This record gives sequence, structure tokens and C-alpha cells, in this order.
Amino acid sequence: MLLAPDPAPETTAVPVKDVDLPGATYAPDVSLASVARAATLGVQVYPSVASADFAITGDLDDMHLTVSLAFTPSPENQRIKDEISTELIPGLEIILGASFARTTLDYAVAEPTLTSTPVVVA
Repeated sequence: MLLAPDPAPETTAVPVKDVDLPGATYAPDVSLASVARAATLGVQVYPSVASADFAITGDLDDMHLTVSLAFTPSPENQRIKDEISTELIPGLEIILGASFARTTLDYAVAEPTLTSTPVVVA
């Protein structure tokens, strides 16, 4: 996962503590906004993700993750949801060195836009 080089203005940078996970490496003073932005950009690579927004608030003792995704109809949507729950969120916790106290997942399916077809009268 790539982190943006500069934290966004007025973001919280938290010192990362060692949670003794074998083989895990932590980046000190990780910006919560940078981690959230990287997660957002990472999920947007899927063609069926119409929009995505990850937000991390709080501090290491009480972090809250909010995930808002809008999908276009696709059979891969459930797989993406599962991947977020089983891989992406635990990965974010490893990067931050702390678990989320609360996680809010908001998923929606955007209806495809109907395009009008010009009617030609002969």
C-alpha cells in the first residue's frame, strides 16, 4: 500500500506502537489521513467501484474507520467487500499498529445511468 508523502493539512499523525506481530514493520508517525487516502485509492482500481471514501478518526486508543463505497452492479462486488473485511482492514491495523475500536461499513449499489437514444424520424 502506498502512502502519500505529505499529510493533508490538519491531520493527526500518531506514533505507531509495536504490537508484536511477527514479521510486521511499522512506519513511525503515520498520518491517519494518508493511510485513509491510500486505502481509498487502492479500492478505486476495481472497475465496479463507482466511488470510495475511507476515513480514520480518533487516536490509537480509540480509532474509528468509516468506509463508504458505491458499486456499479457486478458479480465481483461481494468479493471486494470480503477482501476489504478480511485483508484490507487488518492490513491497515498492522500499518497503524493498533486495532480499530469501531468500524462502519457503508456499501451501496449505484443504479446504472440510462442514456437516451436519439429517435430518428424518417
